[in-house]
Amino acid sequence: MTVLRIVLTAFMWTAFGFTIIHFLAIGFWSLLSLRLLGRDRAAARTVPRTSAPLQDDLPGVSIILPAYNEENVIAFSSGNALAQDYGNLEVIVVNDGSKDNTAQVMLETYDMELVEESPQSAPIETEPLYGIYRSRKDERLWFIDKAPSGAKADNANVGINMANHPWVVIMDADEFMETDAITRCMVEIMAAPSDVIAVGTSLLPANDIVIDGSQIVQREASTNYWVGCQLIEYLTAFVISRPGMAHVGALPIISGGFGLYRRETLLTVGGLDRHHIGEDMDLCIRLHRYHLERDLPYRIVQAPEAIIWTEFPNNWKILQRQRMRWHRGLRAIISDNGKYIPRRQYGNFGRFGIGTLYFFEWCGPLIEGAGWIIMVGLLLLGWVDISNAIAMLVATQLVGQVVAVLSVAVAVSTFGFYSRPSDLKRMLWWAVCMNWGFRQMSLYWRLRSILPGDTGWGEMPRAGFKTATST
Repeated sequence: MTVLRIVLTAFMWTAFGFTIIHFLAIGFWSLLSLRLLGRDRAAARTVPRTSAPLQDDLPGVSIILPAYNEENVIAFSSGNALAQDYGNLEVIVVNDGSKDNTAQVMLETYDMELVEESPQSAPIETEPLYGIYRSRKDERLWFIDKAPSGAKADNANVGINMANHPWVVIMDADEFMETDAITRCMVEIMAAPSDVIAVGTSLLPANDIVIDGSQIVQREASTNYWVGCQLIEYLTAFVISRPGMAHVGALPIISGGFGLYRRETLLTVGGLDRHHIGEDMDLCIRLHRYHLERDLPYRIVQAPEAIIWTEFPNNWKILQRQRMRWHRGLRAIISDNGKYIPRRQYGNFGRFGIGTLYFFEWCGPLIEGAGWIIMVGLLLLGWVDISNAIAMLVATQLVGQVVAVLSVAVAVSTFGFYSRPSDLKRMLWWAVCMNWGFRQMSLYWRLRSILPGDTGWGEMPRAGFKTATST
């Protein structure tokens, strides 16, 4: 029994030490990201952003909106995309056999005209297309009706095939962009036009924004527990961690919510894999591997000032399905790419990109979960002093608390909104809640996802955007 007690106690301390190391790793990326955010970077410069919309020779951008049952938001999202202050763009809405009135809303709202029936979708193979429509109100807007696939990747590939511009944006149809989002991304590309192949942005909750037409007229921190905790989580990822990882060539994912890519590169790697659960992470990793294996120069960058607003799950049932599916997607990613960690050929991407996914995102929940279980067991058996257990627990949570509060501080200073006293109070409160309750629930969901189960999204109801007239 003595040996067992020693082994279990040692593992418990190891588990909580691992958690602290994870937080310290985030702290390292935080320091690097803060240094980068303080620089005169392209996406943060006023002159390039204000002059870019006035230039006629800018590279064109095709914004792809894969849509399935988006009747509540698709007209707003399309109008918002068309209202971007970047002049040379087109918008392609791809309807994946929606069962609601998504197609009817688009056809009627934008006076769509059929220009081609039953077209071919090559070069990337996709489900059959029913028809291509073009708006009579704005010739930059296209609507493609296709056979259902149940996969966003298939819809995105249709848009990549049909795009007329050298750069494509792949995003969700339930999102709303700040009007300068595309411009901020493109000035990053224009700063290094031969090297950049992809740009990531920041995603924030659209649940509590108010829109008027194609403009956002109000932004505030959520009062909903689940949305508020996700806000802190997203700030930590998009503003604190990812800029630093991108700077050293280790960014393992550009969120499926919004990514700007060089179209030629996407065609070269075969587009998105429709059979992969985590198709956004899979695509980013394949882009890394393609260039590293051929010793080609490239950069995948993060522009945190480019803001995309997306509807967050506002209750635990929807959030649970989302997180379990994400973690099952991560398992497939690790299965496909874990072997690249030790190879010198993959450099920082293997060590820090895939390494972070493997050690912290995949192994982390297993180690942390085991630590919690063993701690409870040792306390019940009286094999560990309760004061030591509490001290260890408080220490790990306080380190996480520092990271969460840092995320709030950087968000306020970087974005300029969320600066009202009421917003600051809410965000600081959610920063506390995230580490005392939300993190443990998320851990439980990730552990549950290891068991066999459905990998589909299930029903993801959309509340739609709040408009100035409705509020």
